[in-house]
Amino acid sequence: MQERPVYLDLTKISLPMSAFISITHRLSGMYLFFITIPLLLFMIRQSISSKSNYEKLLIDISSISTFSLFVFFSVAVLWYHVLTGVRHLIMDFFHIGESLKASHYSSIFTVSFWFITSLSFFGYFYII
Repeated sequence: MQERPVYLDLTKISLPMSAFISITHRLSGMYLFFITIPLLLFMIRQSISSKSNYEKLLIDISSISTFSLFVFFSVAVLWYHVLTGVRHLIMDFFHIGESLKASHYSSIFTVSFWFITSLSFFGYFYII
């Protein structure tokens, strides 16, 4: 008799912080490839097509609008991907933070640093 597969309730599984960082690093890479790169190529095309399009793009980015928030979110995801990638490289090449406790603290530091720097970037460009 063949056993049936066990149903896993993924909402009840508690991932360690380092696993969460690893999974979101992969997801942010997919977001960068499918969303951010085409967005940046569109912005480059708009900025070099004519002077009026360049000025319109500057106005769209500098004002708080859906487009500027989308650009900010894409830049924040890029920054998150860079920070988590550097964290993974440090762990792989220098063997720093490979224990469970150290990887937990380094992942908390990475997310905290990303959040604080992203908020300060947003405040510097859009609030001030």
